[in-house]
Amino acid sequence: MRRFGCLLLERGEEQTRYRRHPARPGDLPAQAHQWDEFFNLLTDRMLVGVDLHTDRFLYANAALQKMLGYSAQELQSLYVWDVLQEPYKSQIQASIALGLQDPNHVTATLIKAVRKDQQPIWLQAYATSVFYQGRMVRLANYIDITETMALKEQMDQEAATFYQVLDAIPTPVVIAREKFLYVNPATVTWCGYTPEEFTHMHLWDVLAVSDDLRHRMQINIQRRLAGESFTEEYPPIQIKGRTERPIWARIASRTLWHNHQWVILAVASDVTETVLQEHQLWQEKERYRTLSEVDSLTGIYNRRMFDRALQAILHEHALGRRRPVLIMFDLDNFKQLNDALGHHTGDRVLREVVRIIRSNLRSSDIFARYGGEEFTIIIPDTSLDAAYQLAERLRTATRQHDFHIGTAVTISLGLTALEREDTPETAIHRADAALYQAKRLGKDRVENG
Repeated sequence: MRRFGCLLLERGEEQTRYRRHPARPGDLPAQAHQWDEFFNLLTDRMLVGVDLHTDRFLYANAALQKMLGYSAQELQSLYVWDVLQEPYKSQIQASIALGLQDPNHVTATLIKAVRKDQQPIWLQAYATSVFYQGRMVRLANYIDITETMALKEQMDQEAATFYQVLDAIPTPVVIAREKFLYVNPATVTWCGYTPEEFTHMHLWDVLAVSDDLRHRMQINIQRRLAGESFTEEYPPIQIKGRTERPIWARIASRTLWHNHQWVILAVASDVTETVLQEHQLWQEKERYRTLSEVDSLTGIYNRRMFDRALQAILHEHALGRRRPVLIMFDLDNFKQLNDALGHHTGDRVLREVVRIIRSNLRSSDIFARYGGEEFTIIIPDTSLDAAYQLAERLRTATRQHDFHIGTAVTISLGLTALEREDTPETAIHRADAALYQAKRLGKDRVENG
């Protein structure tokens, strides 16, 4: 190693530099020798590489010689960048030129070098400018991180393989936190959004769910991102994509430690056809139910549904849960109206009467066409007086309505409070008898039975 005299470490403001010690006459050689030995002792026993250099190596400790496979003499014959690969050659060459001009130039650089035996080696280099023998040089130390870089490269390769596998899966796969971190090509094709658009989207932006389910899912995700691992079954969820057809998915997900954080890996199964078929089946069932329960002319319950409802109401009444009243009514002189104006007009009058009656009933009241022009109303929970007042309102509203047929349309009503011992037959018999009494006493009136 070249002798560089007695060097003292001086810490200036935001810099570290070496300067010659101002020696007293007669003691400089002794002090220089002491500092020389101290520097040798300090650096040659270090596990990290140390050098002094300008554009060439001036000094290299034993650790650096071992890292690069060169002797000290061989290194001193080389430019510093001779042991580097591009682009690090140009990078270090420029850094050295700057550092030899600027005493404040401190660098931390990852570089790839080549050993004497041509084996590549990765070094983490830290360098600063110091004064040595009246000129500026660079003092650097090096840490061999070849194994670390090899491990990183292996992990990068595994990660690349991982994403290559996900890219090849034909089923939509996403990795996300609150926002999407990765979507595979199948997801892009499925939803119609671009990968760039996904990077700006939250999970909620593509899910058409109720507020309640959204809240449950948000709590679920927060727990997962905190590291908790659990599963929860969700019903098929509608996806808000850019496709013209609706998209439905069943989503399976799990918590995954990925890139130093907890993420959610989700796999979606397209169940659109199944959901649409189930919806079509439900519509068919509803249609058949409507045909079996609803009167096709008036749109209210038919006789079959009335019988079932009356049976259920009587059962609850027997248990003391209800105070029901049954009303039966029909249109006065409807046969003559039909004969005079025709069935088409008669049907229109029936529908208008139903609309009038319906607008005066509660949603809990059960309104049914009993047969022909005869109708029934079950008031599930009321007093007989209140039911009588309702019947009067229905009668008045019908009489006052203009049916545009040149004459008024009236109805007669009979009502009865249901008893606990009643059967459907006895209840209907009393209501029908009250209706007959209203007819016998002049029509367009209400009678109790």
